[in-house]
Amino acid sequence: MWIKIIIVLAFIGIIASLGSGLYYLVNDKGDSRRTLRALTLRIGLSVGLFAFLMLLIGLDVIEPHGVLPNPAASSAPQQ
Repeated sequence: MWIKIIIVLAFIGIIASLGSGLYYLVNDKGDSRRTLRALTLRIGLSVGLFAFLMLLIGLDVIEPHGVLPNPAASSAPQQ
């Protein structure tokens, strides 16, 4: 359950950072570095979430489904 909470919080942080970046871009008119900081934070959160998910998959805490091809379905008919 804690994994889902961390993932949802990361997504909320990514969306909030994206929204604040848009807000600063429109209102500051390029006069400040707040847009750059907001979008850098978004990229950092996205990379961190990706690394966290890969770590959980590597430790077999979560199991991806629908990603690996089905060997029976992907093999071509033999002649």
